[in-house]
Formats: sequence, C-alpha cells, structure tokens
Amino acid sequence: MSLQLLNKLAGNTQGDFRKFIDGFAGKPEPRIAWYPSAGEDFRALLYLSNGYSELNPATGKEPSPPDVFLFTDYYPWENSRFLDYKGIYTDDNTGISVVDIEELPGLQLPVLPELVQFPKGSKATNRSIFMNVMVYSEKLGAYQVPVIYCFAESTVFFRDILLLYQSKITHVIHVRYGGGLGGSGTASGVWILRALKLLGTEILISDNNYYWQTGDEFALTLCPILQEQAEPQFETIRILSSEKWSNHGDVSWNLVRFG
Repeated sequence: MSLQLLNKLAGNTQGDFRKFIDGFAGKPEPRIAWYPSAGEDFRALLYLSNGYSELNPATGKEPSPPDVFLFTDYYPWENSRFLDYKGIYTDDNTGISVVDIEELPGLQLPVLPELVQFPKGSKATNRSIFMNVMVYSEKLGAYQVPVIYCFAESTVFFRDILLLYQSKITHVIHVRYGGGLGGSGTASGVWILRALKLLGTEILISDNNYYWQTGDEFALTLCPILQEQAEPQFETIRILSSEKWSNHGDVSWNLVRFG
C-alpha cells in the first residue's frame, strides 16, 4: 500500500510531508515513482510529467503520472547539489531547484559490501528527506514536484522497506543503475525485473542495460522471493534518445504485463 509506505517514512514528523500524506484522505492512494540508484539525476521530474506526455504522446495507453517521486541511493559522496545548496540543474532551457527540505527519520539500513564499492557511505547515508522541487522548463512551464530521497542502498531498501510494507509502486525508473556519478555499484539492476510484480508496477522506464553482475546475483540471495518471480513482458509506448537522458542507451517507457 502506498500510504502505508509513506507513513512509515514519515514516522512522527508533523511537517510538510505529513500534510502531503494527509491530503490523500478520502482519495485514491498516491501513485509513487521509484528511482533506485538515482544519484543526482532529477530528469525524471521532466520526463514523467503530464506536460511531457502531452507534448510527446505515447503509442499506447499511458498510466497516469506519479503523485510523488521516491529516490534511493546510498550516496557515498561527501558533497551534493541539493543537500548543500538549492540549485540542482540549470541550462538555457531548464532549471531545477529545491524549494524546501524536511528531514525525516533515519533509516538504519545496512550497506553491504556485496552490493557497493564504498560500504562506508557518507554523511548522507541512512538519512531520509522530503523535498518540494521547482521545475522550470521552456516547453513544459513551471511546476512543483514532491520528492522523497532515502539515502540507502536500493536492494536493501526494497527488501527491508518496500517489501515489508507491501508497497505499491506504479512507476519504476531504471536508468544508469549502479553507475550514478562515478560508479559505485556491483549490479546492473536486472534483478528489478523480478520485483515488478511484487510492487504492482504498471510501467518501467528503462535504458534497457540489463546484464547479470555479482550484485544482481546477490540480490536473489538477499531476497529469496525474487527467485520465484517471473520476468514480465513489455509493451513499449515511447522511446527517448540516449543523449536526452543519460547517454547510456535509449530510454523506453514499457507497460508491464504478466501472463
């Protein structure tokens, strides 16, 4: 359940995140986009927006956009664009900046050497924050997006948070998984294909770089339930050229189908 997950992350806090959650009382549960191994890549806030979908129609029926983004990365770097100052990204056509940040309860999740190259992490590791992020685009206009960033290794976060709280994740983003800014992982994220049914995912946005690495194999040991899961079939409804996102392969929007 989406609200069960968000309430877990909120804990006893009573700030903007609690107000955001309370805003769904009596409404359908929030739609969550999960971006594992996100690093400092906030492009998803552009490409998963209503405005982008309207300007770039899908070839099939596209699921409704997310209400909130959930980023995870254990974040081994000492400095950041968004924890240390508000500007995240800017060019001639686009600006992304933090409006405000609220600290959420810490996570206390392990960082396992089988999954990362720098298991000591950083001062950010195991923190959790809620941000309102302002996006300005010459083509899409200006709008705010709620973002949760949990500084945790994504495989462990899946096992100890998403699975445990029976989370519904409508969108999963798999772009430059494990590469981040400088590379610090041992997996390509191919294990996530086994997780999509468990998460109730409707659409996977992916650069399609899938190859089994030691970290992916370890994910199946860490989460044995993944060994029982079939990989889905996909219907591709949009393709974005590689250079417009990560230079790591064309990114496709894939409807998730089982059986």
